[in-house]
Amino acid sequence: MRRYRELLRIPGVGKLTAAVLLGRVATAMLNLALLVAITQRHGYASAGLLVMIFAVVNAVAGPVRGRQADRRGPRRVLLWLVAAHTVAWVALVTALLTDAPVVVLCLTAAGLGATIPPAGPAVRGLWPNLIPEDRLTTAYAFDAALNTTTFIAGPMIAGGLLLAMPAQTVVAGTGVVKLAGDLLVALSPPLRALRGKPRHGGLLGPLAHPRVRLLLGMIAVDTFAFGCLEVAAVATASGSGAAGFFTSALSAGAVVSGIGYGTRTWPGSPRAQLATLHLGGAAVLATAGLTGAAIVVLVAYAAYGLVNGPVETLQQLLVGDLTPEGQRIEAFAWVFSVMWAGFGIGTTVAGRLVGDGRAAGALLAATAAQALVALVALRLGRRAR
Repeated sequence: MRRYRELLRIPGVGKLTAAVLLGRVATAMLNLALLVAITQRHGYASAGLLVMIFAVVNAVAGPVRGRQADRRGPRRVLLWLVAAHTVAWVALVTALLTDAPVVVLCLTAAGLGATIPPAGPAVRGLWPNLIPEDRLTTAYAFDAALNTTTFIAGPMIAGGLLLAMPAQTVVAGTGVVKLAGDLLVALSPPLRALRGKPRHGGLLGPLAHPRVRLLLGMIAVDTFAFGCLEVAAVATASGSGAAGFFTSALSAGAVVSGIGYGTRTWPGSPRAQLATLHLGGAAVLATAGLTGAAIVVLVAYAAYGLVNGPVETLQQLLVGDLTPEGQRIEAFAWVFSVMWAGFGIGTTVAGRLVGDGRAAGALLAATAAQALVALVALRLGRRAR
């Protein structure tokens, strides 16, 4: 753990990490809290619609927010969006407390998704400027492990709070935490020193670079596999709450291997490591899909997490490496957008494949996706710098 201690000693890294962590935990809490709050008043269908609108608007607006942060400076854009996001949160909570119609709630959810400050992309884009190159792998590994941890801790925290207080109160509290984290990022000295860059790269921005497009496609296919695995877990558990054991095993494995990856230097280029990890993931998932036994699937999920844990770190390294300095925040915003898209398509496809109640189809679809990503990784070529 020496590398992580040295990383956190770099001025600004610890405070930035803590601030981003607040925002990510709040985001992970929001989905569950919002689903419960809307379901209690308007039913499951309306709750699903509301969360879908929030997610889609967020995914579409993300690259636009990232481009503005690159051009005008991240601090300025973050502060404006924190103000707009505060208004959106107040509107949403007010609509929940006054039992507003579903159409009003949908509008507030859209406003909330459109105004999310790009704190995460801004900090990821800042790492190459703030951290020495020989510590970047450790920084991205730490970031990825914390990101995975928030997706475990967020729903658990929200679930505990929902047992003790009304759902509307939990949603409001989530907003306070989210806004506090984003504001701390915006006011941090390292971000204040980062200036905007004149627009370059044309209308497409970072998408003008073929290897960036290829990398984003790979990330979308990778998260397609995760969407399949979410549905496969539910099918393996026969629709019961035991599905959580499968996804928790995957997440735990990913956190362990992700942190371990950042503690040393590994042989091979990032693209070669990505290809190897995804081929290993395909082999593990193929075993689960062909066997189908619940205990085998559980072990396969844990093993897949161990194999897949370093993948997000490598993806971040390549995004930062292949993207010019004036376009990094937008590029990282595109990462979040394609992840949402890939995950949504994965859950939709897998939902049709498990129509008979068996998880094999979804597991084999995830296997094929992992094999495809391995092939795409080999085409990324050498690092741009």
